[in-house]
Amino acid sequence: MTITDEQTGTNRGLHHIGYWVDDLDAAMADATKLLGVGPFRVIEHVDLGEYLFEGKPATLDHSAAFAQWGPVILELNVAHDVQPPALREALGVSHGAVSHTSWWTTDLAAEGEHLASSGCSLITSSVGGAVANWFTGGPLFAHAIEIHQPTAGVLGMWKSLPEGSLYGTQAAGPEAEA
Repeated sequence: MTITDEQTGTNRGLHHIGYWVDDLDAAMADATKLLGVGPFRVIEHVDLGEYLFEGKPATLDHSAAFAQWGPVILELNVAHDVQPPALREALGVSHGAVSHTSWWTTDLAAEGEHLASSGCSLITSSVGGAVANWFTGGPLFAHAIEIHQPTAGVLGMWKSLPEGSLYGTQAAGPEAEA
């Protein structure tokens, strides 16, 4: 079941969940053993394009590993360089911490307004390989929320993930809602 806002084309059902890790290879091995997920798709030094923190240029140099985990995607992230230091704190970069939960929209501005009216402040924005904004968790979550307006490249990456979990269900993306 998905929770879709017909006006904004937003699926507020959980699409993926990310965790911060110190060692990407070890975390992938642990996730495979514990959760039965894999294989992983690894993206080294993720291209965030124009990346802003509180409206100013910032750096989030990180690598990410993605695998299908039942009906959602598991994303493991290792941070290489995070600047300014306040960004590291705002994103809660710490081994084992939830980095974010995520859903997608076809109207990032409208979804941003919805989140702001719900008490979730904008943390970061990126326009590049992905178009995504991160918000505080507001009154509900202690972690960030990432909202994607998926590009063709991101949709292709999501779709390419093998149904490698014990549960074998492909995560829904915008093309699945049409």
